[in-house]
Amino acid sequence: MINLNTISFNRFKAITGNNNKNRSNKLSIWYCNDIHGNSDKMHGVMEAARAFKNQKKDSAHFLLSAGDNVSGADEQKNEFILNVMQNIMSLDASAVGNHEIDASSQGFDDELKDKKINFIATNAKFDSDNPLNDIVKKYIIKEQDGVKYAFLGTMPLDFKSCTKKSVQDDIDVMDFDETIIALQNQIDELKKQGINRIILLSHSGFDMDKKMASNLDGIDIIIGGHTHSVVDGSKKDYNLVNSKSNEPVIITQAGENGNYYGILDVEFDNDGILTNIINKLYSTNGKKSPTIEYIKDQKLGKSPQIANIKSIQPMPKNRRNTPHAWANLIVDSMRAHFNSDIALMNAANVRKVPQEGKLTQRDVSESVPMKNKLIRTKVTQKQVVEAIKQACKETLNSSEGTPGLLFTSGLSYKTNDKGELLELYYIDKKGVKTKIDIDNPREDILYDAIYDEFVMMDDGEYPKMAPKKEVEHFTFDKDETAIKYISNLPDKDNLDITDDKRIEIVQTSKPTQTNNSIQKFLSLTSPKAS
Repeated sequence: MINLNTISFNRFKAITGNNNKNRSNKLSIWYCNDIHGNSDKMHGVMEAARAFKNQKKDSAHFLLSAGDNVSGADEQKNEFILNVMQNIMSLDASAVGNHEIDASSQGFDDELKDKKINFIATNAKFDSDNPLNDIVKKYIIKEQDGVKYAFLGTMPLDFKSCTKKSVQDDIDVMDFDETIIALQNQIDELKKQGINRIILLSHSGFDMDKKMASNLDGIDIIIGGHTHSVVDGSKKDYNLVNSKSNEPVIITQAGENGNYYGILDVEFDNDGILTNIINKLYSTNGKKSPTIEYIKDQKLGKSPQIANIKSIQPMPKNRRNTPHAWANLIVDSMRAHFNSDIALMNAANVRKVPQEGKLTQRDVSESVPMKNKLIRTKVTQKQVVEAIKQACKETLNSSEGTPGLLFTSGLSYKTNDKGELLELYYIDKKGVKTKIDIDNPREDILYDAIYDEFVMMDDGEYPKMAPKKEVEHFTFDKDETAIKYISNLPDKDNLDITDDKRIEIVQTSKPTQTNNSIQKFLSLTSPKAS
């Protein structure tokens, strides 16, 4: 436990009103973020939440999420996940992540029918006819043991660049300055009501949470998400920071995909200032749960088996910056379906890797759930080189691995861990490799290319892939191409899915700044096994 009385904070006394009387100074919070509808991890998350709730039933506690509870535009699947969160986990409140909107505002509204989970977004600006105006709240107040707690929320400030254009029409998200003003105005109003224990559910990212904490006066706890950071424990100037008035603010985040959940135990003084903190992460069991699979079959219908996996490379710790076999198979299916020269897919599009054994259509769809729409266009050699260079440079120099590598079919490449592209080859339909001059790529060489509407955004994460030629749009995503492709493989009943090394990352002899930052990051995070 960290005793904050031993740390130098200037302790500003907030207006407290009647909220001081007969108060409990201890609070326990169970938290998660960025589960992305990963049902393989759902059983571990669900059981952990139930155990926490039973253990803390006689004391002040909340179960909270920082958003991205679901992922993709399958409304039926998303509704199933939200049902689990409400009826089994008893989630008290959640931020609104970008993936909550994957099925559009109306889709999210439909998924929330008859749900009582409180979704909060203080910095969201919805059009007047957006149904989320009636569902998503600017703040909520909950009372436990005679004490009132207030909850605010933030949607990601980069909402426009991390969502597809088709879901953006009726939503805007405030920029940083506007967000700080909106949050502070709400905090000030809450203080006038005598509420000084204020929790922010943030889907804005770890670095942004630290920046917000230092620019706000009155936030005590930030339950964070969006960057999939693994933040265990409490370390001053890392995830324990000073507010604008130099009061302590603790920031949490528990990775992604239900790999971890967290428990935060805190104590306040009578003025609502944190005095003690214990923050711990716990890992979940990643195996499929027969219970969850049975419930899914009952609620969603039994999914046809299409193959059997003998062996498969598991999902890497960071799916954005590490090549892996399942992503290669998916992008190969895109190229094969259209018989194109090349296909490209952003690494973050793959949300999970199926497990060994029976492979169903649902397993494939859940692995790439975004329901983007595929496109076909002509791209220049120069365009491809610039896009891969940009993706490597930005991804391998980011501790979070954003925006993510570009997985390819019909292309193979080598980069070093500094993100410098070293070699790039075009592989034609007969398997013949031709080296591309990456220093002088040609604009007169065109490739028939398949990718999706997210990768094609000119103001998105891969602007070099914005089409410059005529575009043919399709009504389906890569889950459909993958299901068809796998179903026709000659060894589908005994699949051995391994990485063919089409993307190679060469380690340099000298540690890079990225490696140092990752080592520092990992030294601060050591989740406990549950």
